[in-house]
Amino acid sequence: MVGRPSVHLFVLGNDYHLGDLLWFTAVIAEYRRQLEPERLLVACPDRAISRILEHNPAIDELIYYGRDGHVVAGARARYGGALVLHDLRPVPIAWSMVRSWRHRWPWLYYRDLWLEPRGQWLATFLRLGRLHEVRPVLHLTDEDLSVARTLDAPYIVLAPHTGRYTLPILGTIWARVKGWGEARWARLAEALRKEGYTVITLGAAGEEPVRGTTGLSGLPIRQAAGVIAGAAALVTVESGLWFVAAAVRTPLLIVPWWLPRSLDWVAPMHTPYRLVYRDQATVRHVLAELRFLISQNGARQNPASESGAEG
Repeated sequence: MVGRPSVHLFVLGNDYHLGDLLWFTAVIAEYRRQLEPERLLVACPDRAISRILEHNPAIDELIYYGRDGHVVAGARARYGGALVLHDLRPVPIAWSMVRSWRHRWPWLYYRDLWLEPRGQWLATFLRLGRLHEVRPVLHLTDEDLSVARTLDAPYIVLAPHTGRYTLPILGTIWARVKGWGEARWARLAEALRKEGYTVITLGAAGEEPVRGTTGLSGLPIRQAAGVIAGAAALVTVESGLWFVAAAVRTPLLIVPWWLPRSLDWVAPMHTPYRLVYRDQATVRHVLAELRFLISQNGARQNPASESGAEG
């Protein structure tokens, strides 16, 4: 590059959940392709899910910060005028949208958050135009695949949990909106075992596995991603784990898809998938859709012989 080397820093906040961190990788990959920064840095809260960004080819340095959040001041002191800052935390980005209202009305970004492919609202904000690729970028190492290599293949991963929330009432609401019911998950697992699959439940620490499955609760997020990478398929509620499956091209089925039929966030990622809407969500229908999905994409092997997986 001609002129002074530039350091481009993206600062993320606690509002970025697992799915957000993953679609964000597609945006910064496009950003890097277009702007060719000398160095691209990402700062994010020091949380377990933030590790999903490690080893990402679009990121030169990943910075974890604590509650004090002085990462911007530290970066300015370190890089001075060479720093290009994109503070994507809620208040700074909202203020930036308001200040640039002549370019685009601020509320249009919120509209795009729901109606456009995941991450397109941020690409528009950064003036990158249409994203060429919206599938997340995820690179897994040998260590990330270590748990997957211990599992008997072929296996199918179930992810039935809708997440935990600070306010219990939110957990109850989202369980009703996104949940499928313990009995249905158990019947699905039983049917899959009869078809010769090992059935795995992924969940956070303390979350119960589906009855009759092997529970892998509390795995580090990158090892959980490795388990998904080696699966014949992922069956999940609408959660951040489906973004992992999309990144590593593991066939995925979301049940129930709670958004309107006009919204399909998975299709632009060009990965094998099926959406099952609540009015269709019988165990028999889910099983039929899963059989079709797997048959169309061939058998996947346990990644024991691979040196890594990259999406």
